[in-house]
Amino acid sequence: MYHLPAPVRRGLYFGLQRAVGSRIAEAWREFQRWEGFSPARLEENVDVKLSRVLTRATAESGYYRKLGLVRNSGETVKDFLQRFPVLTREQLREHFTDIVVDRLRGEILSPASKSSRRYDWLVVKTGGTTGHPTTVVHDAQARDWGRATRLASAKYCGHPLGTRYFRLWGSEPDLLKEEATLHLRIQRNLLGEIPLNAFRAKEHELRHHWETLRAHPEIHSMMAYVDAAVSLALFIEDQQLDRPKLKAIMACAGTVMPEWRDILQRAFSAEVFDKYGSRECCDIACECREHSGLHVYSPNVFVEIVDEQGNRCEPGKTGRILVTMLNNPSFPMIRYQIGDMGQWAEPSGCPCGLPYPRLKDLQGRQDDMLVTQDDTLLTSVFVRHFIGFSLIRQLIREWQLEQTGAGQFIFRYIPTDRANLDANLKKIRESFKLAFGQDAHIQLCEVASIQPGATGKIRWIINSWKR
Repeated sequence: MYHLPAPVRRGLYFGLQRAVGSRIAEAWREFQRWEGFSPARLEENVDVKLSRVLTRATAESGYYRKLGLVRNSGETVKDFLQRFPVLTREQLREHFTDIVVDRLRGEILSPASKSSRRYDWLVVKTGGTTGHPTTVVHDAQARDWGRATRLASAKYCGHPLGTRYFRLWGSEPDLLKEEATLHLRIQRNLLGEIPLNAFRAKEHELRHHWETLRAHPEIHSMMAYVDAAVSLALFIEDQQLDRPKLKAIMACAGTVMPEWRDILQRAFSAEVFDKYGSRECCDIACECREHSGLHVYSPNVFVEIVDEQGNRCEPGKTGRILVTMLNNPSFPMIRYQIGDMGQWAEPSGCPCGLPYPRLKDLQGRQDDMLVTQDDTLLTSVFVRHFIGFSLIRQLIREWQLEQTGAGQFIFRYIPTDRANLDANLKKIRESFKLAFGQDAHIQLCEVASIQPGATGKIRWIINSWKR
């Protein structure tokens, strides 16, 4: 099917979704309509959706009903929202069935529940990158809007629906599940996907990925875990292989560091787009061709960035990202602390014309912040920048830094050249002590490979120390 013309595959895709009960076509049209809103109209429509979410949650969800929150006369919906408590992953796990709305509480009895209807609510489990998977419910409306956000991301990244692309993605269980499902196989074919398993990162498997890219010179787009794409790019450079020519790479499931963007652009001659999302919240934001920040998908999510005291962060100040889902009435997620740190961009409009607010950048996961000798928290993005100043890429291909205790760190690395390696490692150790404190103990550990986790993602910065 992927050899069919793009317009035909687009029509078949929407037809397939309609046949199983999905209304993604309507959600997609609505999403595109929002793209033309003025800032004032955008805010008005967000307020309408947000008000509906809060009203339904306090009336229909046991968890939110117990809070006893009532909107005051004359109170704006955003001020009302501020009185809702932050929803953590731990609370999601503890109160899963109580968050479910009344009409579905008899069906959704646990995270193992399944709907008996063809296209209805679906229990979604996160990849558990931090070791503790989180389970949420997406109803049919949420699923359709989640697909609409994915179509928007592909559109903004230069490969709209119908464009064939490589998909360097997913864990082994994910791929096996997709291969076993006829509906998903047909859908992937209609979307024009060439799958590459990001879980496989050994040399012969990376070579297989390279051979697949070279075998399809007519395909110019790739959607990929950013760390898997960087590993593939470095392998191609290290082995001095012919470089596949791409036009666009949608980099997902991790923070796109400036040096990683440079590596991908250099290896694939491609424009790199940063996309931000999660399994529980779907796509949240994405870069456009102006690369002036990541546009938040206001039709589907309301995003806040707050400091440790819960106060709103101004543009340029790093804080915790909170997400409120606007199209998931069966399982209200209000002010969900997704676990990531980020900053707002200045509120000036983007030259691309989209009206949505923009994230300036992402600072990595809150769980992966490292602790210095004086108890300062350093984001994973800062640490990676810091390492980048000391690390000589021609000597060390890949690395991983783990904090195992107070002032205790392990730096794992894969060397590519031993000439001057000892001097570079010494410089790296000295840099770590500047960042973490002179009493910090840095164990340097040479390894053969940096293994991905269960989801196929490599965690370059890990804090396994529980303070």
